[in-house]
Amino acid sequence: MAEWTFEHDGLTVRISREADRSRIEWSGVSDIRSPASFLSPFLEDWSAKLKDTDVTVDLTGLEYMNSATVKPLLDLVKLLDQTSRFVLVVFRENDWQRAHRNCMAVLARTLKNTRVQ
Repeated sequence: MAEWTFEHDGLTVRISREADRSRIEWSGVSDIRSPASFLSPFLEDWSAKLKDTDVTVDLTGLEYMNSATVKPLLDLVKLLDQTSRFVLVVFRENDWQRAHRNCMAVLARTLKNTRVQ
């Protein structure tokens, strides 16, 4: 199993790959003003490492995510949709995550390999 961890100002992203399955777990808080400035460089790298796998993007460990974090997250899901076999994005059932989940579900309708739960 291969694993990578990214940490920045209270946000932790753990990536693991085992054969044909991968998992990206987001946890902590992402309330940084410009998260794309440090997340975006990793997007292509992560999607390349997880190529041709079934990927679960697990956001249930996030305590908070500001709206600025949505763009890099969407970019990641779009890249994964192009390079992975299947992408499942999992949200927790609370008010602020529900709003993001609903937006992601609408976007997922335009993607061929992505489902939101």
